[in-house]
Formats: sequence, structure tokens, C-alpha cells
Amino acid sequence: MNNKSIIFLAIVLGLLCGCSDDKQTKSAESKHDKAAEIQKVMRQAEEYARQEKEKQQKLADTEERPLIIGVVGPETGEEAQYGLSVMNGVLAAAKRFNAQGGIDGKEIKVLHYNDESKIAYTEKIVSYLIKERAIAIISAPTGTSTFTPVHLVENSKTIFISVGTRRHIERSGKFIFRTAVPDETATEDLIKYATRELGYVNYALITSSVNEFSLSLSSMFKKALYKNDGVIKLETDVYDTYTGTLKIDLVIDAIRNSPDELQGVVFTGGASEGALLAQGLKKAGLTLPIIGGEELLSTDYLEGGDAVEGTLLYSTLSSDEKSSKMAEFIKDYGKAEPDRFAALAYDTFMLVADAIKIAGSTNTSRVKEALINRKECEGVTGKTSFSSDGAPIKHPLICKIKRGKNGGPTVVLKQ
Repeated sequence: MNNKSIIFLAIVLGLLCGCSDDKQTKSAESKHDKAAEIQKVMRQAEEYARQEKEKQQKLADTEERPLIIGVVGPETGEEAQYGLSVMNGVLAAAKRFNAQGGIDGKEIKVLHYNDESKIAYTEKIVSYLIKERAIAIISAPTGTSTFTPVHLVENSKTIFISVGTRRHIERSGKFIFRTAVPDETATEDLIKYATRELGYVNYALITSSVNEFSLSLSSMFKKALYKNDGVIKLETDVYDTYTGTLKIDLVIDAIRNSPDELQGVVFTGGASEGALLAQGLKKAGLTLPIIGGEELLSTDYLEGGDAVEGTLLYSTLSSDEKSSKMAEFIKDYGKAEPDRFAALAYDTFMLVADAIKIAGSTNTSRVKEALINRKECEGVTGKTSFSSDGAPIKHPLICKIKRGKNGGPTVVLKQ
């Protein structure tokens, strides 16, 4: 609190105390005068606070910051895989960017901290990074790292980008972004490919109601099917809410006994459930392709063997993709089989670094505008843009699983 604020507060407290001490001796008229005086002082204090806020906002609009980008996420504990992927992706990108000359020969410094998935730690880390006047803070997609600091970064006009989160965090403020393939876009792209290029029209839609995201993803697939002339002929669930168990066999029976010819099975549940469903379909002699999200692009699903062959899915990243950006990323990352969060973090750092260069400034308002105005920036995970309100504009890879070791590699069908 500055000196002027302290003076105003002292005046107000003094008046209040005076009113309390003289309560029994003051006349009604003097009490009225004293109350009016207090109100006047309070109005003056409020006006001063408003002017100070405007002054700070103007300062933030013109302030040049040091070349610092922060990273926050769990580097230990149950969610460490997300934090470590993001941290390593950012560090790999920073190494390449700085080796190529940085910003006018100056390196961007990366400060990364472990929040251990604890709200209190996240708040302290972000507050410290704001105090250090970081241009941007990149967070892991975990709930604690993504949502805890939103009010802190927005108030300080610090750019905040969550890597890979599915929730529409950008709605939280003008300086809040996320870099992920929006599932709404991904489901539509996948269904458009299936209906228009493969000619699949009739579908079974299989949800796992124990999985909150499965319910959401099923809703998105429904919209995509409706929009692209697909028809849901069968809708069921792999989870029995009464017994709390999986009912894969009953789902297989429902598909086998469908009175309408089916051409695809849209599945929105988890990878392990998906593998069981694929194996059940194969055992029943049903050759319908499973269609789903990028959760299926995992070891738990690929270990389903021949049964998962032919699965169509959308993905942020595929090792099957051959591009100069992918080759650079694999070399820079230096670890086997990086996940999509590492790749998105790598791209996110590059997006911010290039925006600083384009803006010709480290002022966050200018960098933010450069982020929004730059269209289709090519990266490891494809082309990325942002809408005027900070929402990601990004399309997925459309992939197919083919026969091979552990269920086979993915083959990119469409970019």
C-alpha cells in the first residue's frame, strides 16, 4: 500500500474512532456532519484508487518487459507426465530459437517451476513470475496449473497459454489462450472424411457414461454427424450405471442385431475399453471400423492387436508424419516418442517467441496482438491461428491404424 492510500485510510479510521468515542456526547446534528465528512473522504479515496488503477493500466500498456517466459506445471507426483512433457517441449524450443539468434541477439530465458498439482504452489509460482515481469506463462494442461492463476495473469496483463487443455479457458480474459486442437473441429473433420470420402452413412454411437469427457465427445460427434449427413442407427453405452460394470458383450450383441446396416462404430470412451470393444467386434465376426478421438492413439489401445486395425481417429501428433518441422522437433526434444503435449509446448513457445519478434516489442499488449494477427503459423502440430478472442483455430491429423507391431503404426490420411 502506498503512502497516499495509508493517509486516506488513517483519516477514515480516525473519523470512525472519533465518532465512536463521542457517541454519547455528540448531538444528532454533529453526527450527521461527521457522517457526511466520512462519506466525502471515502469518495475521495475511491476516486484516488480509480486514478491509480488507470495509471497502472496505462503503464502496463506501454511497459517493456525482460525476455522471460515462465512454465508452470507438476514435475513430480501423479500428474508429472504432463508437466514434464510441457517443460521439456518448451526447453527444446527455446534452445533452438536462442541458437538461431533469439530476439536481436538476446536469448529468451525460460523459468520453469514445479507446482506439484497444488493450488497454493501454483499461485505462488505465477505471482513470482508476474513479479519478475515475464512476458508469458505457459502451463501444463492439468486443472490446477491451468485454472488457478487465471485471475492473476489477466489482471497483470501477462500472456497465459495452457498447453493442450480442452476447456475453453480463453473465455476467461483477453490475455488467456490455449493451444490444442479443438475437439469440436476435430470431430467434424473426422466425420466429414468418413462420410464424404469413405461414404460411411450409418453409425453406432457408443459412449462410456462413467467418463465425463466421453459424454461431451459423444455430443460433439452427434453434431458432426448431423451436419455431415451421417445417421445414428444405434446408440448405447459400455457402462452399466446400475451394476457399475462394463457391458461390452451386450454392446456387441446390440451392434450384431441392429436391423439397419452399420458402416462405422463411433466410440468415445477410454483406450482400454476401446480395445475390448474392438476385440469383441472381431470375435463376433464384425468388420466395422471404430472411429474415435486421439485417446485411442495410445499403448492401451494399440495393444489390442489385429482387432484395432482399420481404426480411424483424429490426432494432434503422429510419428508417421514426415515434415521438416517434425524432424527438427524430434532432434531437439532428444527423447523417444514425445507425446502431443511436448509437441504443443514446443509450438507454443515458438508462437510466443515469433510474436515478440514480429511485435518488435516485449510489451504484452503488443505481443498479444501479434499472436492474434498472425495466421496459420506452421509448427510440429500443424498450422495454428487464434481468433480475435484468443480461441485456437487448428485442425487435426486424420489417421488410420494399420497392421504392425503392437497393433501397428498410424498412417496420416489427411492433414
